[in-house]
Amino acid sequence: MVCSWVGAGVAAALLGTVTTPVLAARGLAELARQDAVGGGLRLAGALGGGVAGAAAVATSQRTGNWWLAPILLLWGCALVAAACCDAVTHRIPTPLVRQAGIVTCVLLTTGLAVQGDWTALVISGVAAVASGLTLFLCWRFAGAGFGDVRLATLGGLGLGHATHRGLLVALTAFTLITVTQAVITLMRGGDRRSTFPYGPALAVGFLLAATL
Repeated sequence: MVCSWVGAGVAAALLGTVTTPVLAARGLAELARQDAVGGGLRLAGALGGGVAGAAAVATSQRTGNWWLAPILLLWGCALVAAACCDAVTHRIPTPLVRQAGIVTCVLLTTGLAVQGDWTALVISGVAAVASGLTLFLCWRFAGAGFGDVRLATLGGLGLGHATHRGLLVALTAFTLITVTQAVITLMRGGDRRSTFPYGPALAVGFLLAATL
């Protein structure tokens, strides 16, 4: 059984490594920023996709639900791809996030319903709404973009089996990344009105919350 999970994790990581850069390139095309596609972005997408794939299988193993692995793989790859787009353009591709959200929602509803895991299905919906509302407040008062609101809503869908520890670690990671970005922005001559991408911090936070 352990070998099966290890093999599944390796396969999912490889699939994520291949899929995520493709999704990121598609997102940049939707933003009309094909010029931003470069070696660094492809590498970041591949590494992030590999982590997303491994995280999907780790979450499935923790919950004992194989149905979650392909769903969370798609979810995680879309999160990382959108975060890559945000990192290089400070914009999140709406079509990519919207389509990923719809597909994830449909697959999660089907997969969890088949397993009779209604609690996780309800938690996923509540987490998506709560995450979206939290970033909506950040959009209104803290300079986040509305694309971050959409990305947070997508991210919440994957938290149906999140634990208190995972949420705490995720919040800590999100805060540290965001504060680090703010400090770097100030050191480079920015001020309190300067903006920076929230997407990478959101992707890291949601992946940690879903996995741990």
